[in-house]
Amino acid sequence: MRAGRRITPRSTGSLARVRSPRPVTVRVGQQGRMVYIRPLDAMDRDFLEEMLFEAFFWDPAWPRPTLADFREHPEFTKLLADCGRPGDRGVVAEEQQSKIGAAWFRLWTPELHSYGFVNAETPELGIAVVSAHRSKGVGRTLLRALARADGHPAFSLSVSPSNYARSFYASEGFHKVGESGTSWTLLLPLGRTPREAAAQQATAADEPLGQW
Repeated sequence: MRAGRRITPRSTGSLARVRSPRPVTVRVGQQGRMVYIRPLDAMDRDFLEEMLFEAFFWDPAWPRPTLADFREHPEFTKLLADCGRPGDRGVVAEEQQSKIGAAWFRLWTPELHSYGFVNAETPELGIAVVSAHRSKGVGRTLLRALARADGHPAFSLSVSPSNYARSFYASEGFHKVGESGTSWTLLLPLGRTPREAAAQQATAADEPLGQW
């Protein structure tokens, strides 16, 4: 785990204040748990694989292969190929120095993309939380931290219509814009004008958020 300066804890209520690309400690959920949000980096590659694996196998009723076996799955391999390319961003949540969740996004092209692709200018989001820490506000904190710290005007993602997380995404403003196979493509407009988005992206380029 990369060492970093811890910011003085503060209560955020709905967590709408999680805006900074710098590491920050916030209170999460009704119990006010202290969770440390920091940029994802190259040292988090193994954890990122674990979280992507959890995102694939979100339903506990499904048969689950080992992560070692699933690493060879073409879609899994594609989603993590060439990590660290321009446009990659991510954040990690930690509690008591243990990693408990991550959110990340990547830019794709019409020729090479995943199920949640909308266009080449809209990053596709991935988010997952360790099972013991779900439904406690961690995923919402990660999403809001990532959304407010970079300059894109929208995020997209892919979700199964039967995934319990769909209601969470709807509560954050995602709406359905299409379908890919058995999954829905959702879009989250971030309320930025093109000029505001360009200005914030320029700032993010000087101080990248979790570009690993």
